[in-house]
Amino acid sequence: MVNRGVGPHLLDPEYIKGFIAKQETWGESRRANVVDMYSAFLEMEGLTWRPPRYRRTQRLPFIPLESEVDQLIAACGKVTSTFLQGLKETAADPGELWAVKWIDINKETGTIAINYPVKGHNPRIQQVSTELIARLYLLPKKSEKVWNASLQGMTSNFYHARKRIANRLGNPRLSKIVFTTLRHWKATTLYHQTKDILYVKKFLGHKTLQSTLIYIDLEKALFNTKNDEFTVKVADTLEEACQFAEMGFEKFDEFEGKHLYRKRK
Repeated sequence: MVNRGVGPHLLDPEYIKGFIAKQETWGESRRANVVDMYSAFLEMEGLTWRPPRYRRTQRLPFIPLESEVDQLIAACGKVTSTFLQGLKETAADPGELWAVKWIDINKETGTIAINYPVKGHNPRIQQVSTELIARLYLLPKKSEKVWNASLQGMTSNFYHARKRIANRLGNPRLSKIVFTTLRHWKATTLYHQTKDILYVKKFLGHKTLQSTLIYIDLEKALFNTKNDEFTVKVADTLEEACQFAEMGFEKFDEFEGKHLYRKRK
């Protein structure tokens, strides 16, 4: 599970407990993750143990520039770049997007259904670009699933490509981008655009608001937000909606059939 020497001792919780404690290069968060994985493994085997407790270090996620995300997407191979584009548009957890089947993609409506949410998330349907739909349909259909490679294999391929691209472009920030980074980037960007934390919560599929609140602080730090006052306009007709959009207003809600637009003062 964790290295070659552990294999014969997988069913020996005390050995695993000692092994985790001896890993001098592991931080508290990594130790806690391994404990969680081993607990899940024992549960599948019908076994239990008294897991050691490690305190996870809370860190703010790294948020790249959109141009940096797009650089990686453009420079990766067809499969990896399509997966990255999907993460960027849907803000799905990597495991959620990896589990998508062809039947979950609706070419007519331009949507992808996230029907296999990870723990703590709700299923949802995400609107995506026609470009992403077209790229998905260029992938080979070898099974009912869109992605035929393992998620671990896709992650490994991405890390190799990321390192090569970061070195070529001379931008070490690219090396900090992982698959989940695109979810954090999307959530932060959405909150900056809408200032609607409940909308972001629903978009991400969070079951609790507590999981979403971090993006308020991230948005303030990244965009140096100081003015949260808005001018609000109500559009009754399509013509008015177009006028407000041309004036830089963004639609953020609907109320009693009215379309609400706003722009920072």
